[in-house]
Amino acid sequence: MVKKIFTVLLLLAAVPFIYAENTISVDMELYNTVMHTRDLVGDSFWAYGMAGKGALSFKSTGNRNVRADLAVDFNYPDLSGIPVLTLQKAYVKAKFPVFRLTVGKTRLGWGDGFVFNSGDVVFGSISPYVNLIGSEIRSETAWLTAVNFPLGRFSFIEGLIKAPDLIYSGTTPLGMGKAEELGAGLRLYTKIASIKVEVGYYFDGRDNSAYDVNHTSINPADDISIAALHRPYVSLQGNFGPDFYLNSSLAIPGADGDNLEAVVKDTFNISMGLFHVQEVGYDNNISFRLESVILPFLNWKEDDGEAGSYAMLIYPEIALALGQNISISLRSIISPIDLSAMFMTGFSWNVFEGFNLLANVIVNAGDGNDTFSWSKDLWIPGDDTMDGISVMAGVSYIY
Repeated sequence: MVKKIFTVLLLLAAVPFIYAENTISVDMELYNTVMHTRDLVGDSFWAYGMAGKGALSFKSTGNRNVRADLAVDFNYPDLSGIPVLTLQKAYVKAKFPVFRLTVGKTRLGWGDGFVFNSGDVVFGSISPYVNLIGSEIRSETAWLTAVNFPLGRFSFIEGLIKAPDLIYSGTTPLGMGKAEELGAGLRLYTKIASIKVEVGYYFDGRDNSAYDVNHTSINPADDISIAALHRPYVSLQGNFGPDFYLNSSLAIPGADGDNLEAVVKDTFNISMGLFHVQEVGYDNNISFRLESVILPFLNWKEDDGEAGSYAMLIYPEIALALGQNISISLRSIISPIDLSAMFMTGFSWNVFEGFNLLANVIVNAGDGNDTFSWSKDLWIPGDDTMDGISVMAGVSYIY
């Protein structure tokens, strides 16, 4: 079945590229992994296995006014042990004299932030549970249409419509969703002096979207069910030596009686960050990044809440590049209120062109009921948040 799907995708992908210049690339990562995990009844044990992921990308390059990208991701294994083939991107961008059009499955960069971005009201970027391995921490895409109207060299207005979640007729997927559950937004991007200013609004029509619009829960004690959300945001970005960025957003319920105060308090959040690259000697550099997200009305004491409902998270990162071949990085997500953290140390050595040796170690440090835990007190089958430690060694190859 997987082979059939893959073949169909390749044939479909080839059609628009037959008559245009294009590039085709394959990015593979293959790992040996040892980790501390759980079985289906929650008993912990040490596990070993091999896993891999790959990305096949077709990009058009022959037309300066039109760009297209079709990317298919392959991951093995998922929780079921079955290879998973995913259409990650499938979009076309066209540049007209007075506007720019984007149509397809892609991601828009609203707000600023590498891990935490309160301005990302379309996809949500404040959850602590992310994969710290890789150049992109947040890579979720969606089917959307966006129109961008330039207002000057550093200014534009952008509007988007995001397709609703698919619905079923009995057990048959219809391939479409309810029109009232679509997403729609508008943002203004400009510069004031040397500061980038971005303001915008996003309407999320999904049922119960209050619980997942930022991929984090509303305070569980409020038990709120929301039919739709209005999400305004503001974002600032500039430089005073290091780059800095500051974002804020909140949610407003779309119907009367949806407990306005509780929704606003549980979703109001502020993210901020600093980033700086410093040259070290000849052809070496070291980069520093520090980000934080604050939800001021959530829990500021450990005994007030449970994992995922605390008011602050911190993301520090240090990366050292030795010439063009070796890189070493240390990343962490810290939950300062319950004193728990996830640490990741990564190593990459570019031995040959496109070929890298990789090693990564991820460690969770915390008690059993903390945001990050060495061994969770309560484990739910299907939970994909790691506890304990994971050691990975392998290779990557781009060709």
